[in-house]
Parts: sequence; structure tokens; C-alpha cells
Amino acid sequence: MWLADACRTADVPYDDFILTIATGGYPCLPGAVPGSPRTFDETDLLTLYVYGRLLAFGLDVLRAGEYAGRVHGALRANADATSIAIVLTPHEGKRVVVERKTRAPSYPTRPEKIEFNIPAIRKFLNRRVERHCEEQTCEAQTRNS
Repeated sequence: MWLADACRTADVPYDDFILTIATGGYPCLPGAVPGSPRTFDETDLLTLYVYGRLLAFGLDVLRAGEYAGRVHGALRANADATSIAIVLTPHEGKRVVVERKTRAPSYPTRPEKIEFNIPAIRKFLNRRVERHCEEQTCEAQTRNS
């Protein structure tokens, strides 16, 4: 999936994201390594979605990009992750926590923890990708008619 389509799918404003990239605020951008494609695979799309939610939670673009990079690394290393959380540590730092087993949600969520349900996000994004593909097919058929 290309950059503009990935932004649309993950509900991240394209123009704002381009500015974030220009400032170096999104270290896990696909295609950053010379010769690699600038297309988003599933992990990249999941990470972009998390980035967008972090912005919605009020994090600034650099902090959201930093944590998105950590989430991206955690997802790459743990393909079977069911939950990714950003947890406040006692000394005002944050760390990324990965869970691999499905468990009952811990409600209410602690204020020092932002948790992402990976299977639910995957399902949401897959539906949006399918809908986008259907729209593209319809547009192509209309042009060819």
C-alpha cells in the first residue's frame, strides 16, 4: 500500500504526516533505507494506525513518532502479539509492553497505560483495505467502460 492510501486507511492526515516525515519524526517509515520500496505492509499499517491514535491522545508528533518506532520494532519481533501497550515507568519514562496471549481486558485501564488490541486493529484495517480495493476496482471498471 502506498503512503497516501496508508494514511487514508489508518486515519492519519496525509499533509501532517508528510511534515512529520520531513522533520525526521517518524523513524519507522518504509523505504527509508535506500533501494527499499516506500510501500506499507501490514506491520507498517498497524504502526501508522497506532501513531494516529497517539496523536489523538494528545502526544506531540515527535513523541508519537518515537513510540510508533518502538511499537513497530515490537510488532516486527513479535508477529503473534495480541496487545501492545505504552506504559509509564516510575521515573516518567515510557516503555512498550507486548503480550502474546489473548486475555480478558483489564478494565478500567490505568491512566499510565495506553493499550492497543492488535487483532481488533488488524480486523478494522483489513476491512478498510478491502473497501478501498473494491472502490479502486469500481473506478477502474468505470474508466474502462
